[in-house]
Amino acid sequence: MNSEQLNSLQKELKISANKILQEEAEMIFLNELAENNLSARVAFYGGTALRLAYDSPRFSEDIDLFAIKTIPFSDFEKFINNIAEQQSWKLADLKDKRQTAFALFKIEDEKLKHPFSLKIELHKPKKRIELRTELRMLKSPVSIFSPLLLVPSLQELKKLKEEAIADRKKARDVFDLWYISQLERSEFRLPGSTPAFKKKEFENELKVFLPPKYHSVIDQLYEQTTKKDQ
Repeated sequence: MNSEQLNSLQKELKISANKILQEEAEMIFLNELAENNLSARVAFYGGTALRLAYDSPRFSEDIDLFAIKTIPFSDFEKFINNIAEQQSWKLADLKDKRQTAFALFKIEDEKLKHPFSLKIELHKPKKRIELRTELRMLKSPVSIFSPLLLVPSLQELKKLKEEAIADRKKARDVFDLWYISQLERSEFRLPGSTPAFKKKEFENELKVFLPPKYHSVIDQLYEQTTKKDQ
């Protein structure tokens, strides 16, 4: 997008230029994935999927994929290298971990002072896990693309988010669970494994990813994390 379009989107979405360009890059990547045969072997999940497939207001910064069929690292590596070449993105890291294939792009844009990162993680479970998915159209106000990819159902995304809260300390997971409860029209409850947060860190993290009109919910969510009867 050009500078005029970026400025217009900043005014409309009330979010930083960095997050807008990051989401544009996410949509480029996901559109390439949808046109590749890898797409039949992965599910797109996490907070970014919640935004692009279920219209969450929370912006994100990485792409989480789940292998629903066996994917040799060589296939993932070839796909990542092809995108880096086609888009002129710098591939800063590419590795095959025990249960995750990982890639990190560093993307420069003349409209930003500094490059931004796009992290890709392909999670490969030790044993096959049945994950209920459906083919969904991904949409973003910053992109012309509308790729079709397999995405877990809301119930599956909820389970995965609850597991994520136990494994890492991220305020964004709390917001995502709250958003899912809004879509389900169900009571918002956090799992007992939810860690304790420092209020300022909790607020600062969410304010980076949320437009101002959603900042009012941050205090409410923080109070939920401090309840002892979870």
